[in-house]
Amino acid sequence: MPTDKLTSAALVKLHRIHRQLGDLRGRRERGPKQIAVGQTNVAKKEEELKAAKETLTRAKVKCDDLQLQLRQRESRIEDLKLKLNAANSNKEYQAIKEQIAADKQANSVLTDEIFEMLERIEDLETKVKEADAALTRSRDDLKSLTQKVEGERASLEADIQRLAGELHTAEDELPGALQAEYKRLSVSRGEDALASVENDVCTGCYTAITVQMKSELKMARPVFCKSCGRLLYLPED
Repeated sequence: MPTDKLTSAALVKLHRIHRQLGDLRGRRERGPKQIAVGQTNVAKKEEELKAAKETLTRAKVKCDDLQLQLRQRESRIEDLKLKLNAANSNKEYQAIKEQIAADKQANSVLTDEIFEMLERIEDLETKVKEADAALTRSRDDLKSLTQKVEGERASLEADIQRLAGELHTAEDELPGALQAEYKRLSVSRGEDALASVENDVCTGCYTAITVQMKSELKMARPVFCKSCGRLLYLPED
């Protein structure tokens, strides 16, 4: 029931409950946000794995194409060697010989490209494995986080309900004349509705209080900070 007397103990208790409620509600809100971040991370890792696989596939296709070109040119060289033996003139013989030399040079370049591509494919396969492992870790982290958040949810809700009941009881013990103003502040500002005074300074906004305000606090009168509007109280000794 409302009382006509305002005590520091009552305001200290109110502020403590508000802070505890704020912490619990913050934890309750952080859980889904953390899960959302985890889901975003998993999606990112999935895209990275997909991109790594696509890059590897393109590299393998290019390598297969180079190897096909090499085989085709080697086959053509064998055909040219047969034609070389059947050449009808020295001019034809020289032309075929030059073509064989050109194809062999081209094949040498192709062989170097293929070796480089095979090394690149090996590196890309390593990146695919790393991306796959990173995705697995992010999925495992998300699963663990989801289980933790869901496991804490019931406990948090129970603690919030319990403290909400304690807050309601503590609020009812405030002087009737103060309740309306306090509840207005409480609804809009939560734990920031109150602040203690230490070394003659409001700990909410660090503004010094006047001598008169301090005297009123000592006389257990409601005092509001002139700067931030918080309901002030003196800490209990």
